[in-house]
Amino acid sequence: MELSDKTRFEYFTRVVAPDNYQARAMVDIVKHFKWNNVLTLADEGNYGEKGIAAFKEKAANRDICIAKQKEIGRQIYKDTFKNILSEFYQEKKAKVVVMFVNEDNVRRLLEAYKLTRSERGGRELTFLASDSWGAKTHPVSNNEEAAEGTVTILPERNQLVGKYSLFIIHNGV
Repeated sequence: MELSDKTRFEYFTRVVAPDNYQARAMVDIVKHFKWNNVLTLADEGNYGEKGIAAFKEKAANRDICIAKQKEIGRQIYKDTFKNILSEFYQEKKAKVVVMFVNEDNVRRLLEAYKLTRSERGGRELTFLASDSWGAKTHPVSNNEEAAEGTVTILPERNQLVGKYSLFIIHNGV
């Protein structure tokens, strides 16, 4: 979102809409499915923190309750994702995790989700993820079962075929 500030980034041209559009789409999805209590997960840094902040701002205006918020620090420890999930499992009313998380951390989260099956007590979480995951296969590879039911956001795009492949990104989300 900061990159849209022409006083700071006069020559920057967008090819993808700012993250607040994704946040708005995520709020619309949450409302559509009547997920009134959600959990949030963000990477530390501009992308994760600002994306979740935009989601929270828009969610507050639509009567969506944030049951628990967690942030993934830059320093990852062995039990980082297991501990995050353990805290999420304690929130009985919230079953959806809204995420602005990079694809490597998504992969770690899904791996931990598989390993904590016994701690869940049959409880399943649904992940609603930003475009950092989108249509990428890396986070899901060998984690397909953990990713089942996930909703991801991806800006509309068209591929032009010719000597070179080029993706055209639309501003709509």
